[in-house]
Amino acid sequence: MDLRRWLRLLTFRASVEDYERADRRDLIAGLIGCWLVGIGRYWDDRRASALQHTGIGSVIYVFVLAIVLWVIVKPIAPERFEYRRIVTFLAMTSPPAALYAIPVERWMSLESANQVNLWFLGVVACWRVALWMHYLRRRGQLPVWLLLCVAVMPLAAIFIALLALNLHHVVFNIMGGIRDADRSSRDAAYHVLVGLSLLSVPASIVATIGWLVAVFKRLGRDTAKDGDRTSDGT
Repeated sequence: MDLRRWLRLLTFRASVEDYERADRRDLIAGLIGCWLVGIGRYWDDRRASALQHTGIGSVIYVFVLAIVLWVIVKPIAPERFEYRRIVTFLAMTSPPAALYAIPVERWMSLESANQVNLWFLGVVACWRVALWMHYLRRRGQLPVWLLLCVAVMPLAAIFIALLALNLHHVVFNIMGGIRDADRSSRDAAYHVLVGLSLLSVPASIVATIGWLVAVFKRLGRDTAKDGDRTSDGT
Protein backbone atom coordinates (compact mmCIF):
# COMPACT_ATOMS: atom_id res chain seq x y z
CA MET A 1 0.00 0.00 0.00
CA ASP A 2 1.30 3.42 -0.99
CA LEU A 3 0.06 6.14 1.38
CA ARG A 4 1.18 8.85 -1.02
CA ARG A 5 -0.96 7.34 -3.78
CA TRP A 6 -3.89 7.19 -1.37
CA LEU A 7 -3.39 10.86 -0.49
CA ARG A 8 -3.23 11.83 -4.15
CA LEU A 9 -6.47 9.96 -4.76
CA LEU A 10 -8.29 11.75 -1.93
CA THR A 11 -7.02 15.15 -3.11
CA PHE A 12 -7.93 14.73 -6.79
CA ARG A 13 -4.31 14.40 -7.88
CA ALA A 14 -4.31 10.71 -8.77
CA SER A 15 -3.02 9.87 -12.24
CA VAL A 16 -4.03 7.03 -14.53
CA GLU A 17 -0.95 5.18 -13.32
CA ASP A 18 -2.04 5.60 -9.69
CA TYR A 19 -5.41 4.03 -10.45
CA GLU A 20 -3.79 1.25 -12.45
CA ARG A 21 -1.30 0.41 -9.69
CA ALA A 22 -3.91 0.13 -6.96
CA ASP A 23 -3.74 -3.53 -5.98
CA ARG A 24 -4.95 -6.02 -3.39
CA ARG A 25 -3.01 -4.31 -0.62
CA ASP A 26 -4.81 -1.04 -1.35
CA LEU A 27 -8.14 -2.89 -1.36
CA ILE A 28 -7.44 -4.52 2.01
CA ALA A 29 -6.25 -1.23 3.52
CA GLY A 30 -9.29 0.56 2.14
CA LEU A 31 -11.68 -2.03 3.55
CA ILE A 32 -9.97 -1.78 6.93
CA GLY A 33 -10.38 2.00 6.79
CA CYS A 34 -14.03 1.58 5.81
CA TRP A 35 -14.55 -0.84 8.69
CA LEU A 36 -12.96 1.54 11.23
CA VAL A 37 -14.94 4.50 9.92
CA GLY A 38 -18.11 2.41 10.20
CA ILE A 39 -17.33 1.63 13.82
CA GLY A 40 -16.60 5.28 14.53
CA ARG A 41 -19.86 6.39 12.97
CA TYR A 42 -21.94 4.47 15.53
CA TRP A 43 -19.64 4.20 18.53
CA ASP A 44 -21.88 6.44 20.66
CA ASP A 45 -25.26 5.34 19.27
CA ARG A 46 -26.83 2.82 21.64
CA ARG A 47 -29.67 2.14 19.21
CA ALA A 48 -27.43 1.05 16.34
CA SER A 49 -27.67 -2.53 15.12
CA ALA A 50 -24.90 -5.10 15.43
CA LEU A 51 -23.92 -4.60 11.77
CA GLN A 52 -23.57 -0.87 12.37
CA HIS A 53 -21.67 -1.13 15.65
CA THR A 54 -19.19 -3.63 14.22
CA GLY A 55 -18.64 -1.65 11.03
CA ILE A 56 -19.55 -4.67 8.90
CA GLY A 57 -22.50 -2.83 7.40
CA SER A 58 -20.19 -0.15 5.97
CA VAL A 59 -18.00 -2.81 4.35
CA ILE A 60 -21.04 -4.54 2.81
CA TYR A 61 -22.22 -1.16 1.50
CA VAL A 62 -18.97 -0.77 -0.47
CA PHE A 63 -19.46 -4.07 -2.31
CA VAL A 64 -23.13 -3.38 -3.04
CA LEU A 65 -22.48 0.14 -4.32
CA ALA A 66 -19.64 -1.18 -6.48
CA ILE A 67 -22.07 -3.58 -8.16
CA VAL A 68 -24.45 -0.73 -8.99
CA LEU A 69 -21.69 1.46 -10.42
CA TRP A 70 -20.14 -1.43 -12.33
CA VAL A 71 -23.47 -2.27 -13.99
CA ILE A 72 -23.70 1.32 -15.19
CA VAL A 73 -20.15 1.77 -16.50
CA LYS A 74 -19.37 -1.72 -17.79
CA PRO A 75 -21.47 -1.47 -21.01
CA ILE A 76 -19.77 1.82 -21.89
CA ALA A 77 -16.11 0.86 -21.62
CA PRO A 78 -15.73 -2.82 -20.63
CA GLU A 79 -11.96 -2.83 -21.02
CA ARG A 80 -11.51 0.06 -18.57
CA PHE A 81 -13.91 -0.87 -15.77
CA GLU A 82 -13.46 -4.00 -13.70
CA TYR A 83 -15.51 -4.75 -10.62
CA ARG A 84 -12.43 -5.39 -8.49
CA ARG A 85 -10.94 -2.01 -9.36
CA ILE A 86 -14.19 -0.19 -8.61
CA VAL A 87 -14.40 -1.88 -5.20
CA THR A 88 -10.78 -0.88 -4.51
CA PHE A 89 -11.47 2.72 -5.50
CA LEU A 90 -14.59 2.98 -3.33
CA ALA A 91 -12.80 1.45 -0.35
CA MET A 92 -9.98 3.99 -0.71
CA THR A 93 -12.50 6.87 -0.56
CA SER A 94 -13.67 5.88 2.94
CA PRO A 95 -11.50 8.26 5.08
CA PRO A 96 -13.70 11.39 4.57
CA ALA A 97 -16.54 9.58 6.35
CA ALA A 98 -14.50 9.87 9.55
CA LEU A 99 -16.29 13.21 9.95
CA TYR A 100 -19.34 11.24 11.05
CA ALA A 101 -17.44 9.98 14.10
CA ILE A 102 -17.03 13.47 15.57
CA PRO A 103 -19.43 13.60 18.58
CA VAL A 104 -20.64 17.15 17.97
CA GLU A 105 -23.78 16.50 20.03
CA ARG A 106 -21.59 16.53 23.14
CA TRP A 107 -20.45 20.10 22.55
CA MET A 108 -23.64 21.80 21.40
CA SER A 109 -27.40 21.57 21.51
CA LEU A 110 -29.21 18.74 19.74
CA GLU A 111 -30.60 21.09 17.11
CA SER A 112 -27.17 22.54 16.33
CA ALA A 113 -25.57 19.10 16.30
CA ASN A 114 -28.14 17.87 13.80
CA GLN A 115 -27.41 20.82 11.54
CA VAL A 116 -23.67 20.16 11.73
CA ASN A 117 -24.22 16.48 10.97
CA LEU A 118 -26.25 17.45 7.92
CA TRP A 119 -23.34 19.57 6.74
CA PHE A 120 -20.99 16.63 7.35
CA LEU A 121 -23.28 14.46 5.25
CA GLY A 122 -23.26 16.99 2.42
CA VAL A 123 -19.48 17.45 2.49
CA VAL A 124 -18.72 13.72 2.49
CA ALA A 125 -21.29 12.96 -0.22
CA CYS A 126 -20.04 15.75 -2.51
CA TRP A 127 -16.41 14.78 -1.89
CA ARG A 128 -17.03 11.15 -2.84
CA VAL A 129 -19.11 11.99 -5.90
CA ALA A 130 -16.39 14.37 -7.08
CA LEU A 131 -13.77 11.63 -6.57
CA TRP A 132 -15.88 9.21 -8.59
CA MET A 133 -16.13 11.74 -11.40
CA HIS A 134 -12.36 12.21 -11.27
CA TYR A 135 -11.95 8.45 -11.56
CA LEU A 136 -14.33 8.29 -14.52
CA ARG A 137 -12.46 11.09 -16.25
CA ARG A 138 -8.92 9.86 -15.62
CA ARG A 139 -9.09 6.08 -15.74
CA GLY A 140 -12.36 5.71 -17.62
CA GLN A 141 -11.36 8.39 -20.16
CA LEU A 142 -15.00 9.36 -20.55
CA PRO A 143 -15.98 12.59 -22.29
CA VAL A 144 -17.46 15.24 -20.01
CA TRP A 145 -21.05 14.77 -21.21
CA LEU A 146 -20.96 11.02 -20.61
CA LEU A 147 -19.17 11.48 -17.30
CA LEU A 148 -22.03 13.66 -16.08
CA CYS A 149 -24.62 11.13 -17.27
CA VAL A 150 -22.90 8.25 -15.48
CA ALA A 151 -22.48 10.27 -12.28
CA VAL A 152 -26.07 11.56 -12.26
CA MET A 153 -27.86 8.25 -12.97
CA PRO A 154 -27.29 6.47 -9.62
CA LEU A 155 -27.73 9.66 -7.60
CA ALA A 156 -31.01 10.54 -9.28
CA ALA A 157 -32.32 6.99 -8.84
CA ILE A 158 -31.46 7.03 -5.14
CA PHE A 159 -33.18 10.37 -4.47
CA ILE A 160 -36.32 9.37 -6.36
CA ALA A 161 -36.50 5.98 -4.63
CA LEU A 162 -36.03 7.52 -1.17
CA LEU A 163 -38.82 9.99 -1.71
CA ALA A 164 -41.15 7.39 -3.23
CA LEU A 165 -40.57 4.94 -0.37
CA ASN A 166 -40.56 7.66 2.30
CA LEU A 167 -37.17 6.54 3.58
CA HIS A 168 -35.58 9.96 3.92
CA HIS A 169 -35.52 9.77 7.73
CA VAL A 170 -33.68 6.44 7.62
CA VAL A 171 -30.94 7.79 5.36
CA PHE A 172 -30.39 10.96 7.35
CA ASN A 173 -30.25 8.96 10.58
CA ILE A 174 -27.80 6.42 9.21
CA MET A 175 -25.58 8.57 7.03
CA GLY A 176 -25.85 11.91 8.76
CA GLY A 177 -25.71 10.74 12.34
CA ILE A 178 -28.98 12.54 13.18
CA ARG A 179 -30.50 10.96 16.27
CA ASP A 180 -33.67 11.97 18.06
CA ALA A 181 -33.94 14.84 15.62
CA ASP A 182 -36.09 17.82 16.51
CA ARG A 183 -38.93 18.82 14.23
CA SER A 184 -37.06 21.67 12.54
CA SER A 185 -34.14 19.40 11.65
CA ARG A 186 -36.45 16.74 10.25
CA ASP A 187 -38.34 19.31 8.22
CA ALA A 188 -35.14 20.83 6.88
CA ALA A 189 -33.82 17.41 5.89
CA TYR A 190 -37.10 16.53 4.21
CA HIS A 191 -37.24 19.77 2.24
CA VAL A 192 -33.70 19.24 1.00
CA LEU A 193 -34.55 15.71 -0.11
CA VAL A 194 -37.75 16.81 -1.85
CA GLY A 195 -35.87 19.52 -3.73
CA LEU A 196 -33.14 17.11 -4.83
CA SER A 197 -35.72 14.51 -5.84
CA LEU A 198 -37.64 17.00 -7.99
CA LEU A 199 -34.42 17.96 -9.75
CA SER A 200 -33.54 14.28 -10.12
CA VAL A 201 -36.55 13.47 -12.30
CA PRO A 202 -35.53 15.53 -15.37
CA ALA A 203 -31.84 14.92 -14.65
CA SER A 204 -32.34 11.15 -14.61
CA ILE A 205 -34.24 11.24 -17.91
CA VAL A 206 -31.52 13.24 -19.66
CA ALA A 207 -28.74 11.13 -18.08
CA THR A 208 -30.40 7.85 -19.06
CA ILE A 209 -30.86 8.99 -22.66
CA GLY A 210 -27.21 10.00 -22.82
CA TRP A 211 -26.15 6.68 -21.31
CA LEU A 212 -28.26 4.71 -23.82
CA VAL A 213 -26.74 6.67 -26.70
CA ALA A 214 -23.26 5.77 -25.43
CA VAL A 215 -24.22 2.09 -25.04
CA PHE A 216 -25.64 1.86 -28.57
CA LYS A 217 -22.57 3.59 -29.96
CA ARG A 218 -20.40 1.05 -28.19
CA LEU A 219 -22.46 -1.84 -29.56
CA GLY A 220 -22.22 -0.34 -33.04
CA ARG A 221 -18.44 -0.12 -32.83
CA ASP A 222 -18.18 -3.69 -31.54
CA THR A 223 -20.44 -4.95 -34.33
CA ALA A 224 -18.36 -3.12 -36.93
CA LYS A 225 -15.15 -4.62 -35.53
CA ASP A 226 -16.64 -8.11 -35.60
CA GLY A 227 -17.69 -7.53 -39.21
CA ASP A 228 -14.19 -6.41 -40.17
CA ARG A 229 -12.67 -9.51 -38.57
CA THR A 230 -15.11 -11.74 -40.42
CA SER A 231 -14.26 -10.04 -43.71
CA ASP A 232 -10.53 -10.40 -43.09
CA GLY A 233 -11.01 -14.05 -42.21
CA THR A 234 -12.83 -14.79 -45.43
